Amino acid sequence: MKKTILIVDDDVDFCLLVSKFLNQNGYETQIATSGETALMKMKNFEFSAALCDFRLGDMNGKELLLNLKELNIETVVIFMTGYADQKTASDLLAMGAYDYLSKPLIPGEILLALSQAFSISSLRSQPDHPYNNRNNSSVSSNSFML
Repeated sequence: MKKTILIVDDDVDFCLLVSKFLNQNGYETQIATSGETALMKMKNFEFSAALCDFRLGDMNGKELLLNLKELNIETVVIFMTGYADQKTASDLLAMGAYDYLSKPLIPGEILLALSQAFSISSLRSQPDHPYNNRNNSSVSSNSFML
């Protein structure tokens, strides 16, 4: 089954460009040109990931992230922005975003971020993964997770 990606950016041409690129690389896509449209789509459809611009006309990335995660905690959220700022990136990652990419984007960076996110998500969904079994006696007492 193909993974479906929601692309959220107020620049329609950018959305269409990223959508075409992801379609050519085996992903299904939908676009939203506002935070409100993105949230409506999330309510009606299950997305594997969302690629989101940080600065939208109707809401900022932090608001969008909180709302997206409230609708589906499992959706991987990756931010893209032309206004790279270490504090904002750190805040978003602490709030549950998977990654923060700076524009202009290198196409391979998008694919790598998605691939890594889906690999980690797949591992965590396995019932015997230590992340899911913190009281599992097979994990030694001197083991730790990063």
